[in-house]
Amino acid sequence: MNKEIHDIFDQIRTLKIQGATLIARNIIDALTKHIDDIAEESKDRDEFIRSIMNIAKKLAIAQPVESMAQNIIGFIIFELQDSNVKDVEDCKKVMMEISTSLNRTIKENEIKFIENGVNTIESLTKKTRPLNVFTHCYSSGVRSILEKIDNRNIDVKVYNIETRPVFQGRITAKKMSDVGINVTMCIDSSAPFLISKKSGNNIDVVLIGADSVSLRGSIINKSGGYGMALSAFNEQVPVYIVTSLLKIKKGMENFIDIPTETRPFKEVWSEAPIGINIMNLAFDVIPSEFITGFITEFGVLKPEEIKDAVRKHYPRLM
Repeated sequence: MNKEIHDIFDQIRTLKIQGATLIARNIIDALTKHIDDIAEESKDRDEFIRSIMNIAKKLAIAQPVESMAQNIIGFIIFELQDSNVKDVEDCKKVMMEISTSLNRTIKENEIKFIENGVNTIESLTKKTRPLNVFTHCYSSGVRSILEKIDNRNIDVKVYNIETRPVFQGRITAKKMSDVGINVTMCIDSSAPFLISKKSGNNIDVVLIGADSVSLRGSIINKSGGYGMALSAFNEQVPVYIVTSLLKIKKGMENFIDIPTETRPFKEVWSEAPIGINIMNLAFDVIPSEFITGFITEFGVLKPEEIKDAVRKHYPRLM
């Protein structure tokens, strides 16, 4: 792995590059940027494909939970392994074509699910008070939806949490504040109560992104989402997941028994005394029963509709 690709790997691993879409785009860009170098070092088609696979897989494991990156890599390898690809020059041509196509699809999907999200959230608008939205961590899709809602002169108030220990919630809060949206950031542990009716905040909707989606409509997302969704479910507050279906975990029916990533304990307490065990759980699972709908490029889908939509639009991910 050359230094530039290693730097991208390190930036993804340390969350300097974060968010499924941005990670996927960086992986595509890294592969295409170095396509000539890979070609020069490859004596034939098979060696070129092996080199691409090795680099792509290393980049993908920088954040193992990011299914979009893994799917993008799968699409690229699938096209390269076509029987019509005969030599290194064919590989280069296919790489450029599929990379351009994937970047275009990612962008078009983003436009579609953002518009679907704006229409969904707009339908919840209150006439006598602001629309109160609770969000989590940082999602570029959620941010774009809320900015477009605000641009339509809909009175919206956003609540978000810090998202310890790396504080991605601060990114959300700053971006909301920068465009003039009324935003209140809260400590993580207060989220379930603040979503409840007992808090008096009148939360209308919980709107969050996803790192990975199962075929039956459960998701993996940044730790803390489970408690928020559970509280919303108990209080009959709708929970919408903003995501492209390119984030489907290939062949995975459900995430109920899937272990999630733990990160270094020093992120939580850098000088913790010896003898104290610290669990820094990076992600948790939100089961499908807590989720009202998925705001996707193919419309707003119920959890039980996800599998059919994937079968229709992305059959290779079944």
